[in-house]
Amino acid sequence: MRYFWQGTSLLAVLFASQLSAQVPQVQLSNNFPEPGDGFDKILLLNNSYTAYLHFDKKAGIIVNMYDAKHKIATTDTVTGQLFDINALNDTEIDGIYEINNQVVIFLQQLVKYKPRLYRLILDGKTGQLVKEDQLGELPTIQHRDVVVQDNFASHDFYVAKDPRSGYYAIAAFAGGEMDRKETPGERVQVYQYSPDHQQIGHSTTYLPSADYPYHGYLDMAVHNDQVYLVTAPLRIRKNPKDTACMVAVSGIHNTEVKHQLLPYTSNMQDIHANIQYIPAAQKLVLLLTNATGKGTKTPGVAMTLSYLDAGTLEEYRHQAVTPDQISATYSGVPQQLLTADDGTATLLLENTSLFSSGNANAWNNMHTNMNDIGIMTLDSAGAVKSGMAQIKMQVANGLYDPMFLHRRKKGQWMFRNRIQALNTTPYLSFDYLTTARGKFIIFNDYLQYLDPGGVYTDKKALRYLTDANTVCYNSAGERMFLFGAPETYKGYYTMLGASDFKQEKSQYVTLLITRKGETKTANIAWVQF
Repeated sequence: MRYFWQGTSLLAVLFASQLSAQVPQVQLSNNFPEPGDGFDKILLLNNSYTAYLHFDKKAGIIVNMYDAKHKIATTDTVTGQLFDINALNDTEIDGIYEINNQVVIFLQQLVKYKPRLYRLILDGKTGQLVKEDQLGELPTIQHRDVVVQDNFASHDFYVAKDPRSGYYAIAAFAGGEMDRKETPGERVQVYQYSPDHQQIGHSTTYLPSADYPYHGYLDMAVHNDQVYLVTAPLRIRKNPKDTACMVAVSGIHNTEVKHQLLPYTSNMQDIHANIQYIPAAQKLVLLLTNATGKGTKTPGVAMTLSYLDAGTLEEYRHQAVTPDQISATYSGVPQQLLTADDGTATLLLENTSLFSSGNANAWNNMHTNMNDIGIMTLDSAGAVKSGMAQIKMQVANGLYDPMFLHRRKKGQWMFRNRIQALNTTPYLSFDYLTTARGKFIIFNDYLQYLDPGGVYTDKKALRYLTDANTVCYNSAGERMFLFGAPETYKGYYTMLGASDFKQEKSQYVTLLITRKGETKTANIAWVQF
């Protein structure tokens, strides 16, 4: 296994990095107070502006727009007329994207126990609210959930955008047990939109077979006016032992719907998925994970790659993926699949494990270890070409499913922890960047173990932000401190969940927190690799 870590002193590591690694250029905004309770997201816009959004529980959505020179251009507060900014605790953000040179926010709130999806369109230079729409409403959440082999029937809205254009789609799933008057085809509806936010398609027909009346959402991809939806159709019969689920891929164009069931997925449990369109071959690549060894002493997660024709949905092949190229003992779960237009891909993994602290506080008794990073490169046929690992130790409050980074990239968020001091979620896991100068891994680390003589066994997990410092490793295993070397009473850490990256410009932006003793200040940090 190749580990990007050296058990040397802090001084030696700094000296080596300064000799052999060119530190990327960093530009900081003016100082501002550390963001309070809420949610933060930064977007690098195509017009060279930068949008910084802070969802504040009391003030609303505070929008700061920075111009091409990274100077503050405008500040505005969006309150809206349809959504309730005072209900942030019960708000779910389903995506934040740049579409048609505008910042578009999709958020969901409960109104009298019914989920409603709203779309907010902001101007790409002023940040002012251009338009606010309610795009849909689902039946009440006060129903009995349907669960088959740890797969839930979904009752939610989902949003996906074409990464190469402004087309996007919304999927509305109505979950819960059906009554006699309902038909399965009415339970999944897909709405398609053009870059100018006009509805161009609506499908209400989905998997007409009565054998699978319930559906669990897994993932969705958009290519121009085509939508590809991955679900877990669920079957429940009178005999409780006669249950099954199977992954289905659906291609949707206007009202035309095609389906492809994947028989090899029969009876999978706790499934997660990521589907992407590959332009060069006009095919789909589908990454699936499923739980294995449930109820045994060796539970795990299996990975499968499937390749399908984008037009017919016919499957070319599927193959198991194992992290053997990383290590014979590495057991990380997939967090994100990064694909290039030619079909080559990079699979990002993270070694995670769940545990309970026994704390009576319901908001803080479950935790996830988010440890060693795994990186695998694959050719266009899905064959693993190389693998490597980076040692990391972090503890997150709450439970984290596979594909966490895939969801975070979309700007998806929900109020996981109502105690601000415990809400470390946006600062954990990692970012992986492919730039013109190479590949880089960025994460927040606990550096006390770097005292002279320290070795890996002395390394302690990062639990609290006061212990955090941002580190950056290049492909040669050299570590850099992008924002300054940490000191006893001084440190720098970044809100990775707010970050954005434009690969074509090798530009990364994040929210930097500087700690000097008990004082904290914040900056927007632009990093040019």
